[in-house]
Amino acid sequence: MAELTREQFVEKVLEYVRSKFPLVKLARGGQAFSLKVNGHVASLENLYRIAILNPEEMRHHVERWMVELLRAAEGRPDTGGTFEELKDRIFPLVLSSTDSDLHAGSTVTQPLLEGLMIGYGVDDDRTILHIPRPVFDSWKIPLEQLHETAIENLVKKSEAIAAHAAEDEEGNVNLILFQTMDGYDASRILLPTLHERLRQHLGSPFVAGIPNRDILLCFRDDPATVDRLRSQIKADFRAMPHQVTDRLLLITPDGIAPHD
Repeated sequence: MAELTREQFVEKVLEYVRSKFPLVKLARGGQAFSLKVNGHVASLENLYRIAILNPEEMRHHVERWMVELLRAAEGRPDTGGTFEELKDRIFPLVLSSTDSDLHAGSTVTQPLLEGLMIGYGVDDDRTILHIPRPVFDSWKIPLEQLHETAIENLVKKSEAIAAHAAEDEEGNVNLILFQTMDGYDASRILLPTLHERLRQHLGSPFVAGIPNRDILLCFRDDPATVDRLRSQIKADFRAMPHQVTDRLLLITPDGIAPHD
């Protein structure tokens, strides 16, 4: 299948959704490259990027996208439960400040760096549900407690994962890649022990890239390695769904800083 233009893609989404979900109120959104689904604006950006990567499965991706939108809009118990009921499934999410998900339901966030936010989601096996501000307010807990809980869960989830290491011609590790595809790879840049664990291989400080949510690249802060990976990170950011940032970040003993 030839790659569809954005206008052609919108027409396909309208066709598939109207065929499978005839009761859904569907219209073009007021924002660029979006649809209005039962009165709520939904960006098509991530769906488009997923679909062009696997065009043979486009209808499946569109239908799954719509199911997730409808489930999230129903006020499901997964985002309406108590903190005690949900606390073991709450994880941090590193998000772009321009991410449409941040504005769709007044979700809970806090700043990380310029252009980046930390959000919080409830893991629901097939999807990650952002925690709406009204739900968080009903829990009557401080944001610090929510953040600490999310980080603790991320640490536990990350204990058994395997990272992939690449060596230079002298046998020195110059790149370590995290790509489990569980939705939290970029968020692993928040792991409290990341610097301590990797500095023996990559030196200190070292550089990190999170072009999309499903990859974390950590590498040596030397000009040759940085120049080689910078263009790849920018290319991945442009092409892949669930974009985070094309900027390079510095992992230091004191935390995360802009590489620039």
